[in-house]
Amino acid sequence: MADFFSKMNADYVQKHFPDGSVFAGAMKTVKRRSLGGLIVFGLFLAAALCGLVWGIGRTLRFVSDGEDDMLSVGIVICGFFGVIVLLCLVALFFLIKGSRQKRDDYIADSAKHSKLPVSEIETFERQAAASDCYILKLTAGLDRALSNATNKDGLLTRDYIYLADPAQTVIRVDSLRACCFSDYTYHINTGNHQKKIHCLAICLIASNGVSVLSDTTEEAGQALMALLKQRNGAIDTNGGKVLPEDAFDSYKKKVLEEQQSSV
Repeated sequence: MADFFSKMNADYVQKHFPDGSVFAGAMKTVKRRSLGGLIVFGLFLAAALCGLVWGIGRTLRFVSDGEDDMLSVGIVICGFFGVIVLLCLVALFFLIKGSRQKRDDYIADSAKHSKLPVSEIETFERQAAASDCYILKLTAGLDRALSNATNKDGLLTRDYIYLADPAQTVIRVDSLRACCFSDYTYHINTGNHQKKIHCLAICLIASNGVSVLSDTTEEAGQALMALLKQRNGAIDTNGGKVLPEDAFDSYKKKVLEEQQSSV
């Protein structure tokens, strides 16, 4: 278990939690990613604008030269570059908007996605910096490097669990109704066809309907299930079996219905 979980310490807090805030750390990560996105889409925008100016120039030349049969070609070229410009502007708008968010915005968003009051999210933050908080290292190697989590590690405090998903979801441990393995897939191009890649995730489902997935190794996932079961014996682990991707919704519905029937 020590390979996957370690206790919080001052060095970790100083490195990963600016101003002692989990969400300030997440905000720093998002801003760094946003800067990369701004550069990429800025370059695309500049290229698209050049293409649009060139297309407009060609279209005007077709008109002045009386080449009516080429006019539709010019309009298509202008339309293509115009769409690219519009898409780049939309992407830049959301990137700039995201990069301007403050810590309080992240806390408010977390509360919304977690279906918890802001006061509980703030309590989670205070507990995260305490020495009894577990740092959860659920992935390793390439999976860890490619993770889209705002922090590479999850956190298990006295009362809450946080897997650093993009929605910044925080769940009360005593509200957990399931912690199980789940399969998800994505496709990659391999020349003439697409290859389906299967990935292992840990799935958490809370009594308020909130759920979250996080990449995991089998060993780390089993260790997390055991640790959570010690704190909340009502957690369903699906017998340790991997839940198929297309069975998640029905499994979640069953778990929550069983909760209602037991009340």
